[in-house]
Amino acid sequence: MLDKRPIIGVMGSHQEEWEEYADPVGDLLARRGFNLLTGAGGGIMTVVARSFTQVDNRKGMAIGILPAVDYKGQNLDKEEYPNPYIEIPMVTPLSAKAQSDAMPFSRNLTNVMTAHALIILPGSHGTKNEVSLGLIYNKPLILFGPEDAFAHFPEEPARANDISQIDEFLTNLFGQ
Repeated sequence: MLDKRPIIGVMGSHQEEWEEYADPVGDLLARRGFNLLTGAGGGIMTVVARSFTQVDNRKGMAIGILPAVDYKGQNLDKEEYPNPYIEIPMVTPLSAKAQSDAMPFSRNLTNVMTAHALIILPGSHGTKNEVSLGLIYNKPLILFGPEDAFAHFPEEPARANDISQIDEFLTNLFGQ
């Protein structure tokens, strides 16, 4: 019988690593037995997937949602996508036009709709877009990082600044 584990999406910067937040999230998700979903690129996506895959005897998998092309419509840099820690890469359509909340065919929408819950780390436009989509589609989500990193984000989501709050968020949702 198939063991269906919750998929937790971790969204954040593709440039900045925010290792002090991404590393404990990856470790926590692996130890709790969840599947991890990221955008499969650099920055936070690499750190969280690396931390996740380094946990011995974990049960979940590292899933990466890759764009088909970059924001300029060019082929992806094969060194950056997928990052080396992604175990299940999935390619989705993404174009420069897909940066809008209303764009129905975007990687961001795929990230949000596939995940059972979202942990949002600091990021820029794409991350804000995923928060907006999460709110539109009533996905459980929590922002994790320093308060000032989310100054321009919607106010509705729960916020955390300690990994224990992320653990509590997951326990309240999934019980495990």
